[in-house]
Amino acid sequence: MSGTSVKKDAKKVSNIRQGLQCMRANKRRTVVWPATLYVGEYEFRSMLYDISLGGLRLKMSLPLACGTETSVKIKNQITLNTRVVWCAGEFMGLKFCDPVDVVRKALGELSVGLT
Repeated sequence: MSGTSVKKDAKKVSNIRQGLQCMRANKRRTVVWPATLYVGEYEFRSMLYDISLGGLRLKMSLPLACGTETSVKIKNQITLNTRVVWCAGEFMGLKFCDPVDVVRKALGELSVGLT
């Protein structure tokens, strides 16, 4: 690969990231917090890697189908209702089912910087 090709690819990736940030409805914060995902009667320990008032991204070795209704306990403190909206490898995106005001109140100080 030539230096020019690498620079063009880097610019494309940067443009994609900027586009995604513009499309996001909520500000995201990168975190590394323990989480427990509940699906029906099953419980899965996982790690949460980013969060917004709209949802979160976590890592779990078991992929779930989009649309699966779940709940997630964050930092062994707060449980919120969620729905799987995407899966990519061991990562999945969960959207909060509760209104933003409910999420903000439930997260309390953890929501600082997410508005």
